[in-house]
Amino acid sequence: MKNKSTFRKGWVGISLTLVLITLLVVPLPFAPPNDIRMILDHTHEVYIAPPCFDEAEATNYLTETTWDKAQEKDYVSNSDCTTQLMEPVSYSLLKRIGEKLGLMESVWSW
Repeated sequence: MKNKSTFRKGWVGISLTLVLITLLVVPLPFAPPNDIRMILDHTHEVYIAPPCFDEAEATNYLTETTWDKAQEKDYVSNSDCTTQLMEPVSYSLLKRIGEKLGLMESVWSW
């Protein structure tokens, strides 16, 4: 009976380890954080990601805001550049943890 109990504990430990490793390595989709910087062009009612600003044909009626505030305004993306930058990105949970701890740079660090 003692061997059976030890055998079960061993399999449970191995199974939990495999699940944990899988969660840390398998890519998962992550959306842009709500507090990321965005630029609003109120004349054209569009939002612009800062890396795309140089190619944007923006007016002088600009404000800086966050991604969640830009979404609340119901503005549309200024260009394909901004649209692509604001799409969810797949990467491992280990990388996500590294970002949160400040050990790795975020995809959206602009």
